[in-house]
Amino acid sequence: MAPQINYEQFINDLDKRLSLYFSAYQSEIACERGCSACCEKGDYPVSDIELEYLIKGYSELENDIKIQIQNNIKNIEKGGQCPFLLHKECSVYKYRPIICRVHGLPYLCNDNVVKVPYCANYGKCYKKSYSDGQFVGNPVKENLDTYALLKGYDCEIRNLYDWINKT
Repeated sequence: MAPQINYEQFINDLDKRLSLYFSAYQSEIACERGCSACCEKGDYPVSDIELEYLIKGYSELENDIKIQIQNNIKNIEKGGQCPFLLHKECSVYKYRPIICRVHGLPYLCNDNVVKVPYCANYGKCYKKSYSDGQFVGNPVKENLDTYALLKGYDCEIRNLYDWINKT
């Protein structure tokens, strides 16, 4: 049987590691408040544990914000905008899932493939170390995919769209 996870402790520990990684790459990261291209179109793998945490964050929001999110959920499309994105900002930032926390970092995935942030393909980030689909710098040596980080824990991972449209 897979172990249970103390998710808040897990996230605190992960955020400490991520802080060090982000510091190491800060000169190549061009993310700014209001830049939300990564949230406007994409796949959002989320575990059931992360979904519970998102719901906790949602429950703490003002009613008018909840209504906006509910409207976004009604119109959600697979591969489309995250329903928690409002006015180009995350409405549940403190409670965001792993995929959002690691976005911006280049890291090694399975088979030594380097995963780079979405915006690197458009020349926003990693201008010095990413060109023509190749990362030539030193990526984070830890696989930061949601699946890899939660491997071994008792949880289910689905696309956020699939959780919302679960029948």
